[in-house]
Amino acid sequence: MSEVQLIVEKLNKEPFNHNFTLVAFDEKSNFELLQVLNEVFAEMDSRHKIDIRDELDEQRTYRYMETLQLLKYQLPPDIESFREGLTHGERYVVYPILYWALKNFSAHKKRAYLGRFLAPLQIRPGELRKEITQLEEESHQLSEKIMHLKKKTANESGFKDILEATSSLRKEQEEQAKLSERKRDQMMGLNIAEKRSREYEHRLNEMRAAINTDMQPDQLFDQLQTQVDRHRDILVNKFPAEFRIQQEKLHHLEAALNEPAKSESDIADMEDEIQNLKATIQNLTEQLNEAQRAAGDDKLAIFRQHANLQTKKLNDKLDELAAAKQEKQTLQRQLEEQEAKIAEVSGPKFMKREEFKQYANTLRNKTNQYKKMKAELAEITAESVVLHRTEQVLKSRDTDLDGLLKEIEASKGVVGYMDTQGKLNEISERNAQVNAFKGETLEEISRIVTDINQTLKERKNQLAPQIKDLRAVRQKYQEMEQTYLEKKAQYDNTAVGLETERIKLEQECTAFQDDCLREESQFHFLNCQIQIENAKLDKVTQEEEFEKGNGKLLRDFRTFQELYKNKVNQQESLTKELRKQQKTLKTNLGDYVVQRGLFDQLLKLLQCKIKLTKSEHDITLKQDFANADIAQFDVGGAV
Repeated sequence: MSEVQLIVEKLNKEPFNHNFTLVAFDEKSNFELLQVLNEVFAEMDSRHKIDIRDELDEQRTYRYMETLQLLKYQLPPDIESFREGLTHGERYVVYPILYWALKNFSAHKKRAYLGRFLAPLQIRPGELRKEITQLEEESHQLSEKIMHLKKKTANESGFKDILEATSSLRKEQEEQAKLSERKRDQMMGLNIAEKRSREYEHRLNEMRAAINTDMQPDQLFDQLQTQVDRHRDILVNKFPAEFRIQQEKLHHLEAALNEPAKSESDIADMEDEIQNLKATIQNLTEQLNEAQRAAGDDKLAIFRQHANLQTKKLNDKLDELAAAKQEKQTLQRQLEEQEAKIAEVSGPKFMKREEFKQYANTLRNKTNQYKKMKAELAEITAESVVLHRTEQVLKSRDTDLDGLLKEIEASKGVVGYMDTQGKLNEISERNAQVNAFKGETLEEISRIVTDINQTLKERKNQLAPQIKDLRAVRQKYQEMEQTYLEKKAQYDNTAVGLETERIKLEQECTAFQDDCLREESQFHFLNCQIQIENAKLDKVTQEEEFEKGNGKLLRDFRTFQELYKNKVNQQESLTKELRKQQKTLKTNLGDYVVQRGLFDQLLKLLQCKIKLTKSEHDITLKQDFANADIAQFDVGGAV
C-alpha cells in the first residue's frame, strides 16, 4: 500500500471522517495540506486546535517542529530545507509526516499526551534560584502576617463569619475587576472601530461628492490642497506626538518590568515617604496663607485678577469676531460682483458642463435648420419673381384682366380665388420677414457661442499651469499618503505589541497571584499537619514523663499504655463472654426451636379463642336488641 493510499484510508475513518479520494487528495493545494496536517495534530493534542489562517508561518512551523521532536520523528539531515518545505506545505515534506503520524496514530496520541508532562522545562538556574528566594521571603512574610492576624483575632467573636464575608467580597471584587478590564478592552476596540468607520465614511462622502459635483479646477485644487495640509499636519505634528507618548509609555512599562519586586518593607517606606511629603505640602500651604494674611493679601485679589484677564481675552475675541464678520461681508460683495460679471457673459445662471453641451447641440440643430429654411426661402423668392413678371406680362396683354379672371373663376366654380391668392402672398411676405428676423437672431446666437468658446479656451490656457501644479501636488499627496499609511501601520503594530505585552504581564500577574494563593493554601495545610504532629509529639512526651514517674495520666492509670491495655483487656473479656453466649446458643438451639414452636402454636390458639369470644358476644347483643324491639311493639298494641 502506497503512502497516499494509506493516508486517504486513515483520513476517511474515525475520528476524521473525510470523504477523500486519491485524485481529490492529490489535487489539494499546499495550504490545504497544512490544514489536514494541523487537523491530525489537533486530534493528538488539543493545543493545536487553532485556525492556521490567523497564525504566522514562523509560529506554525515552530509549533510543528516542536511536536515532531516531542513525538520522536526522525528528522532529515538537511533541517533548513525540511523547515522551509514544512513552512510552505510541500508534498515531499507533508506526505511522509502524515504517513508516519497516521500509521500508528493511537501510540502517537498517547505519547503526545504524556510528552507534555515529561518534557524538560527550559529554566535558567540563576533565575529559578532568584525566584525561589523571593517566594520564600514572601512566604515567610505571609506566615508572619497570618500568625499576627490569628493572635489578634483569636478572641474576637464572629471572626469566621467576617472572614467568609471578606473572602466572598474579595472574590467578587476580583471578578468585577476582570469584567471591568474586559469591558475597557472591548470599549477601546469599539472606539477604534467607530473612529475608523467615521474616517472611511467621511472619505467615501468626499469621493461621492467629488464624483457627483462638477467642480471647477480651482475649487478642486483648493480642496486637494486642504487635504494635503491636513495630512501634513497629522504626519508632522500629531503622529510624532502620539508616537512619543507611546514610546514614553513603553519605556515606563519596561522600567516597571525591570524593577525588582517590592517587598512589604519597601511599600511601608514608600507610604511613610508619601505621608511626609503630604505633611510638608500642608506646612508650606499654611506658611503661604500666613504670609498672604500678613501682607494684607486676600483671595479676592487673585479672583479679580483672573476675572480681568478673562475679560481682556473676551474683548480680544469679540474684536476678532467683528473683523471676521467685516471680512466676510467684503468677500460676499466681491463674490456678488464676480457673479454679475459672469452673468453678463454667460447668462444669469451658471451652466454645468452637461447643460452647456446640451445647449450647444440644440443651438447647432437650430442653425442647420435655419440654413435649410434660408435656402428654401431663396428658391421661393426666385420663383415669386418669375411669377410676378409673368403676371405683369399677362396684365399688359389684357387690360381687363381682373374681369377676365372673375369670369374664369365663375366658369370654373372658384369665385374669389384671386383674392385668396393675394392674401396668401401677403402672408408669405410677412413670413419671409419673420424668417429674416430669425436668421439675424441665430447669427447673433452663433456669435455669442463663438465668444463663449473663445473665453473657455482663454480660461483653459490660464488654468493650464495650475492644473500642471495640481498634478504635481497630487503625486506628492499620494507619496505623503503612502508614507502616512506606512507610519500609521507601524504605529498600529506598535500599539498592538504594547497591548499584547500588557495582556501578557497581566496574565503573568494573575498566574503569580494564583501561585501565591496555592502556596498560602499549602501553608495552611502544612500548618494543620504540624499541629496534629505536635499534638502527637506532646502525647509521646507525656507518656515518657509518666513512665519516668513524673505525674500520672488518671487516678487508676499512670500512662497511656496502661489505659490502652486496660481497654484492650476489657474488649477481650467482652469478646470471650460473647463467644460463650454464642456457644451456649448453638448448643441449645434444638430445644429452643421446639419451645419457640410450642409458644407460637399456643399464641395462635389463644388468638382463635379471642375471636370466638368476640363473635359470641356480638351475637348475644344482637339478640337482646331484637327482644327489646318486640316487647316495645307488644306494649304499643295493647294500648
